[in-house]
Amino acid sequence: MIDRRSFLAGAGTLAIVPLAAPALVRAQGAVEIRLAHVNPTTNPHHAPAVATCERITAATGGRITFKIFPGGQLGTTTELVEQASQGEPVITYTDAAYMASFGVPELSILAGPFLIDDIAQGYKLHQSALLQGWFDRLAAGAGIRVLGLNWFGGARHVVAKKPVPNPADMQGVKIRVPPVATWRKTFEPLGAICVTVEAGETYSALTQGVVDAAESPILSLETNHWAEAARVVTLTSHFQLFTGWVISSAVYEALSEADRTLMSEEFLSGGKTSSEEIDRNIAAGRGRMEATGVQFVDADIPAYRTATASFYTSFPEWPAGLYDEVRKAATA
Repeated sequence: MIDRRSFLAGAGTLAIVPLAAPALVRAQGAVEIRLAHVNPTTNPHHAPAVATCERITAATGGRITFKIFPGGQLGTTTELVEQASQGEPVITYTDAAYMASFGVPELSILAGPFLIDDIAQGYKLHQSALLQGWFDRLAAGAGIRVLGLNWFGGARHVVAKKPVPNPADMQGVKIRVPPVATWRKTFEPLGAICVTVEAGETYSALTQGVVDAAESPILSLETNHWAEAARVVTLTSHFQLFTGWVISSAVYEALSEADRTLMSEEFLSGGKTSSEEIDRNIAAGRGRMEATGVQFVDADIPAYRTATASFYTSFPEWPAGLYDEVRKAATA
């Protein structure tokens, strides 16, 4: 996982006139923003994000326009976040754990196992004063403004070449993880071997035996075709990740107050709608996968919860009582 210092040192090679975008917004009264992410267009969040952009363009009379770059056309998630932080007119899809390394370590708790019970709790937590304060710190310190990390993709499950219904079954399993500490601190206590692989390379890693397993929501497993290479999904429900969209805070602040409000409200609304639609479609997605021969296995979730509990005591940089504070904000 990169820290903010090393990221800033290397980001100069990625940025192109990084601070020019706000000046263009002021001078021309209009801005074109690149919405870029690493997922395929079949990802369930892609179409709602495009629709969100279209609503913003219509509401501003073309003052804010977007070009869409899915499938990693403009780089990896890490590279896209770096571009946004350097002032490029980029909106990209990420999650709270990626953002934690940019001066707000508390954000990593949002990627903890079994933190929230459902997306209603997730949305309440997202809108709490606690998280809004973290988002403001991120904007001030790293130049990244959160538009909405309430684009929940559904509970995440393990896809592997064998069933793993009990935590002991993960012993020695090579599982794909992103370059983020929260995944390692969840799976290493289970005895799994964590292998860092970018999302776009995971299918190949599974087919070539670089990894034995990965983890993702059901609909993403379907659209990414990972279950074609590993045919057993164990329903662990270990994460409900806070994913969504961030933008360069320099570009965001250069917009008028009305346009900033519009953009934030539209991405929040888009996330709520998309998350609810995904929840409704999970059963159908599972059915389609089962029809192709994918096996679904129930997990001993209480045992997994107990086996991963060390996650919440493994971050010395967190303030005391953080877990209880977060749970209170999610359930109050």
